[in-house]
Amino acid sequence: MMLWDIYKFELKKLFCIKVNVIAMAGSVIMLVFLAMSAISEEEPVMNVRDSMIRALDKDIDLTQISETGLYELREKEIAQRMETQGLSDQEKEWWYSREAEVQKPFVFRPHRGPAGLLRAFQALGFFLLLLSAIGLSGTYARETGDSMNQLLLCSRYGKRELYTVKLLAGFTWILAAALMVFLSVLIPYLGLYGMEGTEEMLQLVKPLSMLPYSIGHMLAVYTGIYLLSAVLFAAVTMLLSVVTQNQLATICGLMGYLLIDLFVEFPDRYRVLQIIWFLRPNAILMNAGFSNYRLIRLADRFLLNYQAAPVVYLVIIIAALLVGRQKYRRLQIGK
Repeated sequence: MMLWDIYKFELKKLFCIKVNVIAMAGSVIMLVFLAMSAISEEEPVMNVRDSMIRALDKDIDLTQISETGLYELREKEIAQRMETQGLSDQEKEWWYSREAEVQKPFVFRPHRGPAGLLRAFQALGFFLLLLSAIGLSGTYARETGDSMNQLLLCSRYGKRELYTVKLLAGFTWILAAALMVFLSVLIPYLGLYGMEGTEEMLQLVKPLSMLPYSIGHMLAVYTGIYLLSAVLFAAVTMLLSVVTQNQLATICGLMGYLLIDLFVEFPDRYRVLQIIWFLRPNAILMNAGFSNYRLIRLADRFLLNYQAAPVVYLVIIIAALLVGRQKYRRLQIGK
């Protein structure tokens, strides 16, 4: 049996097993439904003032305030958030230098398609972790339970080759799953609105952002983080699978993390913990990457969380692969 045949065999297991097919189909159907529901409930935002009022989340008497007054409220809100988060003078200086590059006044133009996709990423990250937990938790554990490791480990290839082949199959499956669920929200928004507005200013969707970027820039960043997160989730899931040799334990561990991800937040006074917590994939995909004022200092340079996150993810992925390989090398046949 050649390595290519083993790779195809592993892919067939992942793509054809009923629970994976059901999970994939269920995720796509649910995301299409959620996208269509969000589209049907959307209220048209006609101008910049409406967008800013929603972002400021305040009861504003429109008869007592001018367009210029809203920009002043925005500045006060930003300053208050910076004080609450305890930013240093250097951090504030960095932010205000970026703010100086932001076009003013904000000019409203149609952007509902890209804006809808940005909101959809909030759900995509959670579905991606769920699919990884269901689909890849048995990558190494299931073969032990079914005594399939006796067949694989008795092949003429060593454990290094088999471990690598199974990893590649797992990464192939999760990236295919990531593409499928992404298309399930892309197609409804693209079909109804097109991609008009990707070149417009970021402040149309994140009025409190101080970054001089476009909506398209934000979409590109989120897509990259999303795909890298898929590989990260897969690597961690397969590591747990080979370490625990128990599919249920792996699923429970990942679902426990998902609950923590949903409900745990660190107060502003815990600066270091909050910075670390904001690096997790779902924090960035929930739009925390472009209006979060926490900065990460590396040498003499400040980084945003979405700029530092890829480095952290790659380190975790490499560590997971190395630890998993060592564990797999010690795996005994039938155990």
